[in-house]
This record gives sequence, structure tokens and C-alpha cells, in this order.
Amino acid sequence: MLGLIRRRPPTADYNLQRTKHAVSYLLIKMGFPLDIFKKDPDKYFILNYAPIFAKLNDFEKILIMQKSKVVEYNKGDSIYRQGEPPSAFYCVISGRVRIFTQPQSAPGGPAHHFPGSGINTGKVTLEYLNCGKYFGMISVLTGEQHSVNAEAANDSKILELTQEDFKIILHKIPKLAIDLSQTLSRRLKKKDYIEKRIFESNIISIFSAVAKTGKSIYAINLALSLKKETARSVILINIAEDERGVYRDFGAQASRENGADALCTVKLDASFPSEDSIKSAICVDSPSGVSIVNVMYESANLSYAARLNAFLTYLTGSYHYIIVDMPALTEEAIFNILNQSDAIHVITGYDRGDLKSLKSLLSYLFKKINYPQEKIKIILNAQEEPLRLSHKEAADILNYNVFAVLPYLKEQYRRPATAAKRIVWESPELEYVRCVRRIARELGDVRVGLALGGGAAFGLAHIGVLKVLEKENMPIDMVAGTSMGGLIAALWTSGLSAEEVERIFLAYNNNRRKTYGLLFDFYIHKMSIAKGGKIRKFLERHIGSKTFQDVNIPLRIVACNITKRKEVIYSSGRLVDAVMASIAIPGVFAPTKIDNDLIIDGGIVEPVPIGTLVRMGIKKIIAVNVLPSPDDAIRNYAFKHELREEEKKAAQLKNAWGRLIFRIRSGFYDCLFPNIMDIIVGSIQAMEYVIAESDCQKADILMHPIENGVDWIDFFKVEMLIKKGEEEAVKTLSAIKSVLNE
Repeated sequence: MLGLIRRRPPTADYNLQRTKHAVSYLLIKMGFPLDIFKKDPDKYFILNYAPIFAKLNDFEKILIMQKSKVVEYNKGDSIYRQGEPPSAFYCVISGRVRIFTQPQSAPGGPAHHFPGSGINTGKVTLEYLNCGKYFGMISVLTGEQHSVNAEAANDSKILELTQEDFKIILHKIPKLAIDLSQTLSRRLKKKDYIEKRIFESNIISIFSAVAKTGKSIYAINLALSLKKETARSVILINIAEDERGVYRDFGAQASRENGADALCTVKLDASFPSEDSIKSAICVDSPSGVSIVNVMYESANLSYAARLNAFLTYLTGSYHYIIVDMPALTEEAIFNILNQSDAIHVITGYDRGDLKSLKSLLSYLFKKINYPQEKIKIILNAQEEPLRLSHKEAADILNYNVFAVLPYLKEQYRRPATAAKRIVWESPELEYVRCVRRIARELGDVRVGLALGGGAAFGLAHIGVLKVLEKENMPIDMVAGTSMGGLIAALWTSGLSAEEVERIFLAYNNNRRKTYGLLFDFYIHKMSIAKGGKIRKFLERHIGSKTFQDVNIPLRIVACNITKRKEVIYSSGRLVDAVMASIAIPGVFAPTKIDNDLIIDGGIVEPVPIGTLVRMGIKKIIAVNVLPSPDDAIRNYAFKHELREEEKKAAQLKNAWGRLIFRIRSGFYDCLFPNIMDIIVGSIQAMEYVIAESDCQKADILMHPIENGVDWIDFFKVEMLIKKGEEEAVKTLSAIKSVLNE
């Protein structure tokens, strides 16, 4: 009989549970404690956030956790010194590490002089390494002495693997060895990279399949912006089909002064040009310091691609960034050159026909280019105004992610006969320039992120912080917001200035009735006491139907999928929908329902969204935590108690009627507060502060603007809270400038 019973086929959840049990059993058999991740939060963080480790499976991550250790360094501590034997493989968890060279002095002798550097004393900084960056790899793998110094630029935590353990891990995790070997090959393109002070070069090709897409203007200004934002060496190579395509208005004066060809042209004939002829052909743009050289394209010459690739490889030892303005051709030689690039930026217009042609070209490129598709970046360039197609429509036609959208550039800036090609230097206020600047900062790995945390009414202090950052022209390349921080971030990045956001909220200043009328549309529901409909209308009035593709600065908004107990990061869709999901305080505002999942306040999982910025590759993070600490809560309680005692004393001096009014008002207050909402929100914020305090250690700059006498519900104390945010931002200005200038 038992044999006739039909067994239900195992479900996906059942199979997943069995897998988990099997994994747990294997971990125990292998000697791994099941709470290993809980015991090492710093290791858990870096193994999930650092790109080099994030794609590994759990077994591989646990192996690294077992073999590694976390070491803390104080600012100025040496991690290793130039000339010392190999020590370990290092990965930055928090803080910043400076990589630099220093002339070595022989006993009683002069300091070593670096050829071509003009420097024989002092330190030469190569780069700063932030969270997720690794170093020490070359010495560990080659067995050679360290060729650079590494020291903690500020208090830092470093994941360290000894040389022996590192080699064991590479043997057991082959895909990690492959990824690291690719980095190693780039860093060893030129053996003398230290002498020329180049730690790692990047070749970025700018390509378009059709003419007149704004390709050259973009290439020129990308090079200028990279130089301006990173202060590193940049060369711009223009591969011209004929004399008409030669850059004629860059560096000509400098070339004539040096007795070189005014057109800055190098010839790649049958024999590779001498070092002297290359140096004489390269000229420098005097305003920016960008090196420029023209190279004539020889389509009929079968060996041309190989000679140009050799030329590019030669330059990798002298320049951090090599920008190549490619001809608008689809020939085998062009694809061969593109294949040597570290990244390809494909420029296209919004015209439907161009987009369809590009879609076909991409399919061909993916077959011809022998590296990951994500290295190919699509950049939409608006050639007319207004646009015929939206950003989303263009992306749908391409069926490929769009990396960036360049705003429309007026004709006066596109005339080839004018020196306005240097738009980055001449017209920094243009939105086109801001966009190119953000691209350059991403390529240069110097992006600055702003994390605005949750905190209900306390979050109004964010507006004051934004006012100061805006006034000081601080570069912000990405904003991440949680709950109230997400609401303020959405308003600001949608195109409103900080002062405009301030004016919106000042309409509610000291007006309880108007404020509570906006917040609470009470209704009978099993999950909350307010629906949030009025807040939605408020947001739609000021943001409209804008999406994440319409913002001026890249934005991420954090929410929590309470059904699946996981974080939700909004990066697409309507801004209003993302904000409404992120501000849904449990029990207070109705959650958002998506595919039977309930989405609530993002502060539950990430009260200050620093981790979100880290995962997006942001290296310098300014965080604003508006959640009160336990000490803040004690001070606030004492402040309000003292204030009430003063009011009580003042009431005693009044007549009987005045004393009666005070007693009635006090009794009414005692009946209403604290209430169930205070208990819920207070409990949540207490929990969130503990999470935030840990996460905020990974920020470079932390602001904590807390004002006494304010509760989570006091959204009407607008002016007071904004002022507090301004004061806190002004206090940290010097620290911000110091971090941004490193």
C-alpha cells in the first residue's frame, strides 16, 4: 500500500533547503564554524563588496576568511617599505592607503634621481587606494622586493593574506588567479613603470560607426576632464583618415616653440619611430597639460594595426590614460585596434536609424572583441533639441545598457573652427561638461558619493548639508538615500537646487496643523495608520513623473523587502514610487506591494546607505547620519525636562486662569505622548543607530547633525533642523576638502 502512495515532487524551496543542509554538513565536516560570518563582520563585508572577491562562492569566501586576518593601521603607519621582501597580499576594508615611491639614499651618498622626473628628494605619490582595492600582489607573485611604499593615509583596516596562504588560495580558486593575472599583465606592460611614475595605464578608445556624432568633441573633453579631475598624465591620440581630420588648434603654439611639427603628427611607417621623433611629435596643450599627437590612418597597409598597437603599448609606460579618437570606420584594422583597448566608448545619436545600425554593430563587436561586454560603453549624444526619442526608448532599441547620456550642446560649442573645443575649461557651467566630468571621475576612480541616512524629521538637516556642499561647489558624483534621506536626495537630484528644496519645506515651518495634514491621511487598515496619499501628491507636485534616468546626478534609493528580509536598491523607474517605498515606516505608513512582496522603510536594512555607494565603486564617501545616538537621546530628554520645568515655574507666576490652562495643556500632552507611534519609531531608530554606527566607520567624512528639543515627528521644525545641518557641514568643510584633494 505504501508503495502506491504518490510522493509530491520536491519544490524549489525544498531543494534549496536540502542544499543549505548539505552545505552546513560539509562546512562542519571541513571544520568551519557555522557562525564564521558573524564572528568576522569586516571580512564578510569586504568579501561581498570588493569586486575581486564578490563573485566567489561561499566555500571560496570561507577559505579566504580562514586564511586571512584583519589588521588595523593608524594614520601614517607603514604597511610595507620600498626594497623590503614580499610580505602579503592586501585588500583595503576601510580607510585609505597611499602608494608612493621615495628616492633611496646610499650610506653617505646622494639620493637616487628618477630619470625624467626632475625629482631627487621627497615622496612621489602614485595613487590612493580605497575600500575594495588590493595591493602587494606583484611582489607576492614574482618574489621580488617591493618597488613602492604603502602607508595608511588615515586610520585603516586591511585584509591580509600571507604569501604562502595567498599562493594556496590561488591554487584552489583558479578563477581568482585568472582575474589577478589580467591585472598583473596590465601593471607589468612596462618594466620601468616605477621610474616613469606610472602605476597602471588605461587605453580608452572613442568610437562611432558613423560621422558627425560628436565623437571628437567628446574625446577631447574627456581627455581634458581626466587631466583636470585626476591630475594624472593623459595623452590624446587622434587617428585621422586624412589632413582634414587632424587636430589643428591644440598645442600648435607649444609645438612651434619647441621646433616641432605644428600639427603634432607622428608617422608610423615600416620602421618603428625613434624615441626622439615620438617626443618631438607629441605636443602639450598649454591650458590643460594634456599631451596630444596625431596619427595618420593607413587603411591599405596590412601591418598598420600591429604598428599602432605597438605605439600604444610604448606609451603605456608614460601615461596613466591614453584616449584614442578612432576613425568612424568599420574595418578589420579598426576592430584589431579596439581589441587592444581597456575600454571602448561607442558614441551614437538618438536617431532611430543610427540606433538600429548600432545594434547590429554591437553584435559584430561582441564577436570580434575578446574581453567582457561590459567594457563596451554606449554613450548617447543628443544632437538636436528637443529629442525625438526618450532615453528609455533608445535603450530598448539597442537592447543594451546605456552608460551615459550627453546633453544637447549648442552649435556655438560645436564649431570646429573655434577653440571652444576645450569646453571643460572654457564653460564648466554647462550640463554637458558636468556629464563628461562625471564620466572622467568614474574612469579616474575618484568619484565622490553622498550618503543621506534615514531619520524621519531629523532628515530635514540634510537640506542644510546640501546647501553648504552646493555653495562650495563640492563634486558629488552619486547620491544614495534611505527613507527621509532618499526623499531629500530625489528632490535635489531631480533638478531642484538646495535653496529650492529649502523653500518647499519652509512652507511648513512652525505650522503643526499643515504639517500633520500632509503626513497623516488616517484610514482603517491592518498594516498602518496612514496611507501616504498626500505625501505622494506632494512628491508628484515637485518631482512629477521623472525617472532615475532623468536625474542630474546618479541616484540610488534604498528600501527593504520585508517579505524576503532583504535590501532593495532602486536605480530605475519613477522616483516617486521609489521614495514612497523607502519612507514607509512600519506601522505608520502603508508599505508598497510588489509581486506579493511588501516593501518598507529602507532604514531597516541600511539606515545610512554607505554600502550601496561602495558597491557602486565610489571611493570617497561623505555620510550624513541624522539618527540620534543613546547619548543624544539622554541629552534631548534632559533638555526637554529642563524646558518643561521652566514652563512650569513660569506658569506658577501667572494668575489662576493661566495656571489652569497650563495644567490642561500638560495633561493633554501627557495623554498623547508617548504613544504607540513613538514606541514603534523609537524602537526602530534605536536599532538603526547601532547598524549605522558600524557602517559609518567606512565613510571618509561623517556628519552627525542632531538638534536638542526635536522628536522624530517634528517635521514642522524646518528652519531649526536645516540650520543645524548647515552648521555641521561648515564644521567639516576643511576635512572634506582635505579628503577630496588627496
